[in-house]
Amino acid sequence: MKTYIKLFGLLLAFGMLTQSCENVSVNENPNGVIVDELLPEVVMPGAQVRPSALLMSRMNQLGNTMIATWSGNAQQIQAPYFVEFSQQVTADFYDDIWDGLYIRTGNLSNIIDYEGETNYDYYQAAAKILKSFYFQYLVDTYGDIPYSEAHKRGANLFPKYDAQAEVYRALVDQIDSAINQIDNTDMSTVVNMGGNDVMLNGNMDLWKRFGNTVKLRLLVRLMNLADQDGATQSYLQEEFASLNGGSGFIGLGEDITINPGYTDENGKSNPFAATYGFNPGEFGQTGSELFGNTATGPTTFLVELLNGTSNGVSDARLSRLYEVRGGQATIQGNTQGGEGQPSKIGQGLLSSAVQDGIIMTAAESLFLQAEATHRGYLSGGASAKSLFQDGITASFNRLGANLGTYLTDSDNVNGIGWDGTADKVEAIVTQKWIALGGTNGLETWIEFNRTGYPSNMPLPDIASQATQPKRMLYPTSEYVGNTANVSEYGQTNASAFNTSIFWDVN
Repeated sequence: MKTYIKLFGLLLAFGMLTQSCENVSVNENPNGVIVDELLPEVVMPGAQVRPSALLMSRMNQLGNTMIATWSGNAQQIQAPYFVEFSQQVTADFYDDIWDGLYIRTGNLSNIIDYEGETNYDYYQAAAKILKSFYFQYLVDTYGDIPYSEAHKRGANLFPKYDAQAEVYRALVDQIDSAINQIDNTDMSTVVNMGGNDVMLNGNMDLWKRFGNTVKLRLLVRLMNLADQDGATQSYLQEEFASLNGGSGFIGLGEDITINPGYTDENGKSNPFAATYGFNPGEFGQTGSELFGNTATGPTTFLVELLNGTSNGVSDARLSRLYEVRGGQATIQGNTQGGEGQPSKIGQGLLSSAVQDGIIMTAAESLFLQAEATHRGYLSGGASAKSLFQDGITASFNRLGANLGTYLTDSDNVNGIGWDGTADKVEAIVTQKWIALGGTNGLETWIEFNRTGYPSNMPLPDIASQATQPKRMLYPTSEYVGNTANVSEYGQTNASAFNTSIFWDVN
């Protein structure tokens, strides 16, 4: 934790924003920056942009390689994704996710804790929702985490670890507080975010629906646990009472995106494009592919699910997610750790260096609603099947694929269709995996750990363990800077495979 404490002031002073919106003048002397006095309108753009870069790149890549979504191009890159596919999960494995999220969400805490006479309710409410969004991922990948004492800077150099179940409930409470703050502010004095909100342009109704959807995701994650634990079930029933008949969720056509003004320049483009696209100023040009573009493609498991080989249903999303590489006649996959050459990332994922960044999709929201409705927690709205099929439609729409007769063709097919799948959760989560693969890989890995779906998920050819990892390990920075608190967990490399997150009861 020492790492993010030391860097917090420097980040605010020198690089609060790393994208094209980062033209805010801040005292260049870090000793002159009084963090608590920076106005929310100064901090908010960077508070939104910086963690989103991790979400679109490293967090996305981690999830896509932990389950069979992405493979490597072994014909052009020597041993691509070797560490991931051989399951070398250590304290240094993707440790930039922990370190980066704690540093980059510190700006959100600064907005939440801002004290002044000006009415910044909208800024603070948005910061609470976004902080909950990212801290859920910290819990979902690490378990117990510093939360109640995090981001205190010099006031607490060694924050304690809070129980993961308690953090979950605190995140739900924070979202409730945010929506209450929006609903009950003094409209005559509140400062509107407008262009300082590079996600939703100050649309507070949409912020409320986003907040409700993040809360829904938190609650859905607990549903398997609730099947076994009466106290959790009672908690869910109480919390869903506020969601039923509330201000609603993200719907069709309401993807939550971010764009601070990306440009096709070094350090200023969309973070996904900057990782898996082309050299700055050379987007789409043959020979200008970045390493991530050359190295990355789909798995055989995914390609055969979408081209109809494994289920008899052709899915037009395949040709938007991926496209042929070199002299390939059709889209090809590879096994993870295999020696083949998979096809490359397609225009549904990578269309421009300045494309909007994806924070949360309408498809994910609709699949969450479908599961909550199917399991009896949400009521009074559309049927579970209708929400499920709307989620598929939203996925096709976002990727620019032709839906055609897919809903009819797939409906009676086991694993991907509503009527043909006995366990409706399997159909929901499998379709969610298709919809989010390549966009939010971390979410798909987490959902696989929660549900075990998609079924028959293959291990990498070079896997060192008998299962996919269940969690991440606490990073080296914690053993250096927060030794006493992290050492109590006694983690070894095996802990990533034999210690589950609290909601993982399968």
